[in-house]
Amino acid sequence: MATIPDAARLGAVLLAAGSAVRMGGPNKMLIGIDGEPLVRRTLRTLQQVPIGHLVVVLGRDAQQVRVQLDTFPVRAFCRVEPGCDQQVSVDAGLRALPAGLDAIVLMLADLPLIDAPDLRWLLGQWAAGPADGAVIPFHEGTRGNPVIIAGAIREPVLASGPVPGCRGWLAAHPQRVRRVEAPNDHCIVDLDTPADIERLRQRGLTVAVPDLSDKTG
Repeated sequence: MATIPDAARLGAVLLAAGSAVRMGGPNKMLIGIDGEPLVRRTLRTLQQVPIGHLVVVLGRDAQQVRVQLDTFPVRAFCRVEPGCDQQVSVDAGLRALPAGLDAIVLMLADLPLIDAPDLRWLLGQWAAGPADGAVIPFHEGTRGNPVIIAGAIREPVLASGPVPGCRGWLAAHPQRVRRVEAPNDHCIVDLDTPADIERLRQRGLTVAVPDLSDKTG
């Protein structure tokens, strides 16, 4: 497999701004997974790769979420309005990253099973392709996350605006995109609903749900 770029040449946008409407109350970013808030678990995974430039996009309960991450080095924050389209969050995170990166990981913060080996594998898949391309993981026909884009794609995506956004831009330029089959289902297992919590417990994870339904920030 191709050698992945040095950490100093890698960036990541961690999308942690969702409203978690389908969860029915609790902010999923603060749900404990094996004793650690989900958003902290995901950021720690990114840092283990390692990735040198990390931006966390906050929305709902921004202050409570940020407190969980304040002890982490090498990260920046930006904030969007709760409930905004995900492409607004992607744009905000891309703008906060420095120019000149080789690759950027667009990472949903609600992927509890993704680990550092998964990310290194996916970065290796990206490095094996064109330097100006993108990689999207799939598992048994289902599109997954995270998506990795070349740093060179950042400016065209931002120029396109939230509509069509990164996903729309990639769909309009299929020649720049490689679909890769992931070796496991980690890229398609997210945490959106109470049923997802039960599925994680069935896989042996300890899941603790905080009661933050009456808090905003």
